Amino acid sequence: MQEHEHVVNVLEEAKQAAERGDIIKLKQLSDQTIHTTAIYQDSDNVLVAILIYSLSKLLERRENYSSKDFDKYFKYYLDTIEYSKKCISENNCPLFRNQIEEMMNLQGLSTDLKKSVKEVFEKAKINKASKIYEHGISMGATAKLLGISLWDLTSYIGQGTINDMEEGETLNIQTRVKKALDFFG
Repeated sequence: MQEHEHVVNVLEEAKQAAERGDIIKLKQLSDQTIHTTAIYQDSDNVLVAILIYSLSKLLERRENYSSKDFDKYFKYYLDTIEYSKKCISENNCPLFRNQIEEMMNLQGLSTDLKKSVKEVFEKAKINKASKIYEHGISMGATAKLLGISLWDLTSYIGQGTINDMEEGETLNIQTRVKKALDFFG
């Protein structure tokens, strides 16, 4: 994992934002982590981005779950973030990955919450795959970062909303001359 200290700080900020219920801050932190992922192409940063984005989506839907079930899972989620910070600080990335994988296994949740949380994680993967791809990372490299096949990524990307940039349009000579004269005139 690249930038251990930065990732630990992002996780701490995410934990604090979650405790305040600051969904916007969580999404910003997730996007910030994706930017780092695009620079270093590090799969652990993708896990952090998915973890944080999923947390924001769960908080958005909080009222859809039984209070008891949600509070139990929310505490577990925050404990996982705390434990992840410790693993990353100690440069124990395999333990960090195992902890996140265990959290995503959704053991001990009610059927409704389990189904919803699983959907949140899937959509988070789609969202983050789209964001990585938007940063100009190839589909092959994006699939590798997410630990999924290129085939699966293609279906993810197809579900997401990637904003394609408009192709540049060449202006005719008269319009270009007019714009230049307006600019310098």
